[in-house]
Amino acid sequence: MATSPKPTKPSADAPAVPRRSAPHRLGSQVTIKQLRAFAAVAREGSFTAAALQLFLSQSALSALVRGLEAGLGLRLLDRTTRRLELTAAGQDLMPTVQRLLDDLDRMAGELHEVSERKRGRVRLGATPLLAVSLLPPLMAAYHERYPGVDLRLLDASADVLLGRLREGELDLAVATFDRLDPDLVATSLLSDPMLLACPRDHALASRREVGWAQLLDQPLLLLKPGSGLRALTDRCFASLEPTAAGMPRPAQEVTHVATALALAAAGLGVAIVPAYALRVGGVQNVVGVPLVAPRVTREVCLVHLKQRTPSPATLAMRQHLVEHMSNQHQAARARGPRRKG
Repeated sequence: MATSPKPTKPSADAPAVPRRSAPHRLGSQVTIKQLRAFAAVAREGSFTAAALQLFLSQSALSALVRGLEAGLGLRLLDRTTRRLELTAAGQDLMPTVQRLLDDLDRMAGELHEVSERKRGRVRLGATPLLAVSLLPPLMAAYHERYPGVDLRLLDASADVLLGRLREGELDLAVATFDRLDPDLVATSLLSDPMLLACPRDHALASRREVGWAQLLDQPLLLLKPGSGLRALTDRCFASLEPTAAGMPRPAQEVTHVATALALAAAGLGVAIVPAYALRVGGVQNVVGVPLVAPRVTREVCLVHLKQRTPSPATLAMRQHLVEHMSNQHQAARARGPRRKG
């Protein structure tokens, strides 16, 4: 009766390699340490030299290479007492392994640069008035500090900004928000008082402050209904004492605060604006007078999504805005609300 041949016991110099019966998933069978061990041995042609290069013992290095061969089901090195050679499979694999390790090293370097804010991207959203008044110098200062970060600005309404934030198209948004949902994290940047903006030669321009009731007979330059600033203005007039209550008839209804300021500078009426609006460039001959009875402030907030992890560059922008916007605004308020052309 025929008998099956007994399996041959592998020698110490030629460890047994399991036969691959099914395609392997490289990621589940191979580690980066194994690939680095194989590449070092292939480059140096010696376990001793490769072990010194990788700061490993020769036994640890040999174990890594054997693990790689077992995981791939291939013998990569022929070991003898005299020499060490790459097998045909090892020669075929080496260029791919080296490219992979080079890519990993390059990626690690890039990630380090990202963590150090030497590169990255920040997509910042702001309402048009903030985008034209407070943000430009802050963005310039950030760019000077982190020149490798790609900083993009979207100027749009608060509702649009929140939509883009949730869609993943923005990292941060700066605006005055009527309401914020629980999925958002808000940080207050500044509380800005409401002012009357009028020409320098206007009868109210020399006042230290002006009551809302005194505006009922003035030609008002208001934003169109639907804006947050117009809603606030209407609430303030509606809250006046019954003897003074009334909703004024606007002389003009415009879309942008900058338009209202330009019309006020031309003597076509008076505008109701937040204090930071007087920092809009190009508007001359306008004086800002604080409004009282009621005294109203608008809260400018920086928001981001609670469930989205910010990048290092985004974290740096958040910190930059929190630290510098309030300081910048306080310095402007210390100089007084009036602006003369």
